[in-house]
Amino acid sequence: MRDGAGLFAIFLLGLLLRMAPMRGALVGGDILFYGSDSFYHMRRILYTVDHFPSTLWFDPSINYPEGLELLWPPLFDQAVAGAALLLGAGSPRSVEMVAAVAPPILGSLTIISVYLLARELFGPRAALLSALLFAINPQHVSISIFARPDHHVLETFILVSFVFLLVLALKRGDGWPWPGAAAGVSAAALAYTWIGAAAYFGAFLAFVIIAATLDLRRGVSSRPCLQVFLLVFGVALVLALPFWWVGWMAPSFFALAAVLVTTAALLPLTGAFSRRGVPWIALPPLLLLLGYLLLSSAFALEGWLGVQRLLDEGIDYFFGGALSWQVAEAVPLYGVVRPFTVVGFNLTAAVLGFAHLWRSDIDRLQLLFLVWTVSLLLLAVFQNRFLYVFSASMAVLMALFFLRAATLLSDGGWRLGDRRISRYLNPLLLILLLLPSAVSVSEVFSIRPAVVESGWDRPLQWLEERSADSSAPWEGDTAAGAGVLTWWDRGNWVLYLSGWPVVANGFQAGAEDAARFFIAEDEAAALEIMDARRARYAFTESRLLGPGLATIVLWAGEDPSEYGRMAGAGPEGGGRFLRTTLARCHLTDCREMSSLRLVYESDPGVGSDQVKIFERVAGARIRGACPGDGPVTLSLNLTTNQGRPLNYTRSGLPRDGRYEMVVPYSTGRDGGLAACIATSGGERRGILISEDAVLQGGEIIVDL
Repeated sequence: MRDGAGLFAIFLLGLLLRMAPMRGALVGGDILFYGSDSFYHMRRILYTVDHFPSTLWFDPSINYPEGLELLWPPLFDQAVAGAALLLGAGSPRSVEMVAAVAPPILGSLTIISVYLLARELFGPRAALLSALLFAINPQHVSISIFARPDHHVLETFILVSFVFLLVLALKRGDGWPWPGAAAGVSAAALAYTWIGAAAYFGAFLAFVIIAATLDLRRGVSSRPCLQVFLLVFGVALVLALPFWWVGWMAPSFFALAAVLVTTAALLPLTGAFSRRGVPWIALPPLLLLLGYLLLSSAFALEGWLGVQRLLDEGIDYFFGGALSWQVAEAVPLYGVVRPFTVVGFNLTAAVLGFAHLWRSDIDRLQLLFLVWTVSLLLLAVFQNRFLYVFSASMAVLMALFFLRAATLLSDGGWRLGDRRISRYLNPLLLILLLLPSAVSVSEVFSIRPAVVESGWDRPLQWLEERSADSSAPWEGDTAAGAGVLTWWDRGNWVLYLSGWPVVANGFQAGAEDAARFFIAEDEAAALEIMDARRARYAFTESRLLGPGLATIVLWAGEDPSEYGRMAGAGPEGGGRFLRTTLARCHLTDCREMSSLRLVYESDPGVGSDQVKIFERVAGARIRGACPGDGPVTLSLNLTTNQGRPLNYTRSGLPRDGRYEMVVPYSTGRDGGLAACIATSGGERRGILISEDAVLQGGEIIVDL
């Protein structure tokens, strides 16, 4: 009863922490979601509500105008959409509310799964402490807060539940099959939730090999364990079979098949080893040889199965491929975590907790936990993003560390001193263990969505108001533009909040073209990319001048050192940077550019970034006769939407007594101000440039 009350209190604490960001997410009566992928999940959830149970598999509004086939498995979006329909959510706002509440509920249910798993393995004391440490773990709280609908929270819940059910099935044996069947359903659900689930199944493949080898060494039969694995992964493989060839299921299907085939092979092999007295040490090399032969056979059918391609892509994705420098969350753990941080402290305590497991008398169930935990830690070492799923194991390990340390403090020489002091040592150690995470996670009460913190919400509202003319035609050599070009990590914001299609988004398709646009040193090259992508607007932000610049350059296949570095609003060194489209747009507001113009800038005092929006226009073509051969200069004084004065200039050298220039601004946009054309000889002429001429590439004849 006491444990039940304690678990219920921890559950409520976890739910409260995860619901705390509600205040920051409700902005002006709307829900603004945390993260980036949450916005795309919402787009897919709304589509699924309208087409249930079908979901969005091809989106023409990303990687615009080519579109993109989606490789997100459907379970999370279908589950949220189904819950919304069951609850009678009839409007997009009500569906958004259901989606916003789903992560805290799933995250809090995972607390219970962690408790159940730790109780089966290490007893009730370790279970309660594990649940508490998990409830306040910053990495898990961050993926399970209100208004962050993302499949990772469901993925973690299913994975921990799967391990618990597998432990239960191994503990009860094959005579009580329902935990094994339930574990199989959970494994299949994991495959229907995340395309990378194959990496998790690899841990159980390693476990079944290690367990069978150790059983041979100890002279213990592996048959009960292997029969449970046959049931679990047989059920999972059958449930995955309907979509085995589809891109989002194929990796998980082949991983499940690998575990099942290995388990089936181990049954006769271990029996033969026992009967014939073959040394146990021969089993791993034999399995490696059989695995090599099986893979070779599968590679021979590459055109049909595609196993080699999946394997190569998986290794590249998880272990140091291109993503390690292109995406911040894919940076290796040692590149982002420092010892004197909350994550560093928790990892240190967790590693110390391994001492409880690293012993010769470890039982089979604890061995399962150890192999699973080490595999998750390895994934996190290569990509720091996996800390969110390692957080469950981290909590259990930290609890084991405390219990071992508390025993040493109680039974060791500490108690030979003043007993009034020594009895406080264990509570002080517990506070020390809890305090860093508690302080860190308390920040959820004051956080706001990144789209607000960065100052992107108002620019996107401005863009949404212009969606009615998103397909306005251009004349001349340019194509109709209906899309938006921005850096890929902002694409989901743009798509969901403005409704405009985007060239690049969180799936990173189109990112190379976006990068080439930003670092293009020739306006014609930048315009060629926009026209090919049918992009009417381009976004820049001050962040891209600093930390984001190197990433953009790397995406474009260039050397960042050639572009200099930015500090605040001005460059250090300069290099090629000042010639890029990014610098010419964001720093100089398209001065001396012919077909890009600034149409919106955010208040520099609102948000961590100043956001600017530029429009691709045909440009008014101004031409005529002029005396002399000196430069002809056009000057136009403008005012931005923030009231900032902006002077646009454009100049060109005449040929054979005639000049020509293309300008992107009209005089009618700002109170009918006239542009001024001047020659080197002092001849000046005021002209009016209509908006139609700018949009349609009209000609204006001005003889000087």
